[in-house]
Amino acid sequence: MKRSDVDRVKAQAKELLHRIDQMERCAGWVNVVTYGQANPTKPCPGDRFSAGQFTASVKRASMDLTRSLVDLRRG
Repeated sequence: MKRSDVDRVKAQAKELLHRIDQMERCAGWVNVVTYGQANPTKPCPGDRFSAGQFTASVKRASMDLTRSLVDLRRG
C-alpha cells in the first residue's frame, strides 16, 4: 500500500463529505448544533434529494472515491 494512494483516498473522502454538506445546504437542510449533536431542522420531504447539479456532484465524488479505494486494495 503506497502512501500516495492513502493520501488520495483521504482527500477524496473529504471532498465527498464536503459535497454532501453542500447538497444538504442547497436542499434546505440546516444543521443546528445543540449540546454537541447536529439535528436537521428542515428534513427533505421523503428523505430524498431531487436530481440536480449538487446530487450529480455527490455521485461523481462517490465514484472517484470508489475507484481510489479499488486502487488502494490492489496496491
